Amino acid sequence: MAYQKDFTTIYTINGHKYTVKAPAFFDSKTNELIPDKALDDQAAEIARQKYRDEMGLLSPKKIKQYRAKVGLTQRNLAELTGLSPNTIALYEAGAFPTKANNRLLKALIKSDNVLKQYISDEKNKYSDELIAKVNSYLNHSDSVVESQTEQPRFTAVQLANWFRVENYFERDNDLNIDPLTQMKVNKLLYFAYGRFLAKTRSRLFSSPIIHLQYGPVITEVHKKFNGKRVLDIGKPDKEAMDDYNQVSKDSEIVDLLDKVNEDYINYNAARLSKKTHRPGSPWDLTPDRRIIKDQLIFDSFKRGVEE
Repeated sequence: MAYQKDFTTIYTINGHKYTVKAPAFFDSKTNELIPDKALDDQAAEIARQKYRDEMGLLSPKKIKQYRAKVGLTQRNLAELTGLSPNTIALYEAGAFPTKANNRLLKALIKSDNVLKQYISDEKNKYSDELIAKVNSYLNHSDSVVESQTEQPRFTAVQLANWFRVENYFERDNDLNIDPLTQMKVNKLLYFAYGRFLAKTRSRLFSSPIIHLQYGPVITEVHKKFNGKRVLDIGKPDKEAMDDYNQVSKDSEIVDLLDKVNEDYINYNAARLSKKTHRPGSPWDLTPDRRIIKDQLIFDSFKRGVEE
């Protein structure tokens, strides 16, 4: 058996010493410290962040958040700055930037004027993809869906109601299937949105998707079912049945929803959160309560990574 309590450790980083008090495991019989990689890494990262703060170095989170704000991949940021993709990946994994690279990245993050200068400098021969993403950010538009002229065919609530009714039919045939929760329907809609965006460069629905503690949340659906954890114990209401029938007339959308439902039917919301909360996911790269950019979702799902 083991118990947990705070333990003080002194770390030395490049000649600088830092005292860190953090949780650690101890043997209940001997009271000796038990090595634990997760807790040890957590304590070490506290020391590393103290070093970054003292030296004025950018943190991995700052770099990731900047990429998310502009809508850049690691490769895009590498092209923009002239650094290698491997260097950007190392910095985001926790490596300390060199003084020169730290100054370069801090200047870029601090002012959009620097970003404008990079793009307008004729000596920098950037790819069309990078130029489009930066101009999209600077012009407050979205290069991923610029071509979408028509409104989405259905609202997010209508699609949520399709999942509700489908879940009802599934439970009627299989008692092992649990009733649909609000958390899970939000994630199913998010995965459907990402697949549709990657395939068509169009939005499946117009409701913004925001970063909340529990994962990507569709604001329209969150508002509609706020305070309701399980959506239906019995048969869904008439509004849901009507929406289900209406959506079911669109074979393209039904094929999409069917496939998402089939792929994740045995997942609960907590298991789905392990996908959406991965480091570097669109949710992870977006600050709390901010809209998750379509560009981030597109880049992820286009690579075949659903997170």
